[in-house]
Amino acid sequence: MIIIREDQVVAAREGNRAALDALVRAAQRPIYNLALRMLADPGAAEDATQEILIRIVTNLGALRDPAAAGGWALRITCRHLVELRKQSRTEAMRLSFEGFAEDLDQGPAPLAEAGLTKVEEAIALEQVKIGCTLALLTCLSRNLRIAYILGEIFELTDVEAARALEIAQPAYRQRLKRARAAVLDFTRAKCGIVSRSASCHCSRRVVPALKTGRIGLDGAIDRNDTAQPFDLQRLQDGVQRLESGRAAAALMRSNPGFETEVASLVLTLLDTDARTRLDQTLTCRPT
Repeated sequence: MIIIREDQVVAAREGNRAALDALVRAAQRPIYNLALRMLADPGAAEDATQEILIRIVTNLGALRDPAAAGGWALRITCRHLVELRKQSRTEAMRLSFEGFAEDLDQGPAPLAEAGLTKVEEAIALEQVKIGCTLALLTCLSRNLRIAYILGEIFELTDVEAARALEIAQPAYRQRLKRARAAVLDFTRAKCGIVSRSASCHCSRRVVPALKTGRIGLDGAIDRNDTAQPFDLQRLQDGVQRLESGRAAAALMRSNPGFETEVASLVLTLLDTDARTRLDQTLTCRPT
């Protein structure tokens, strides 16, 4: 999931700045994508990503096997996200599946009431879907949440996920089983993408989401954007063709790869007075 080349690690520990830059930039996106799904808040996810990248950089000198840098970085990432003391704004809401279901039932309205263009509708529907699926995950405890994200969204094997979480495989499988059952029960009952008979549909959530500021279209539309527009109907049809046990996972995996530029900030920090102290750590060799 996190790919860090052995030669980049070796060169970075010898003081090669280009190698260090490449290493940080290669790690930032997978770390941010894991952090955003764990915290359901872009600002909190960027803060966590920055902290994780700095931790990785400042501990490169202690890494005994440069060839295993990716797995090592993933363990650091998972440990940091599970043990993070500060809660994101979404986590602070302390959502339960029951409370989240009640929230989704508040104020549904026809999409036409939003008065949007077709392009704006597609963007709004995708934002609603992304926001809902991220918030849904926070109904799980952090331990169950990260097990679900690793196994169902990023599709790590039991061996890989258990190693990343530093727990035994049977313990990981039990966590994944519990998380999977909870998410599946909820989506089958509430999510119109997973089940046509469910009570909640993205199109009915756009108006209340715009009113409460949970989504916004300012700056979201690039008139020169030639990317394929979000097609909710196609997603719904594809998900509902799957076996029910895989439908919820397919919904979660439908979210895009999220982008961040937090690596630039981390690399800037390396150019400050702290750079000297970091370089001393990087050039240390394990005993």
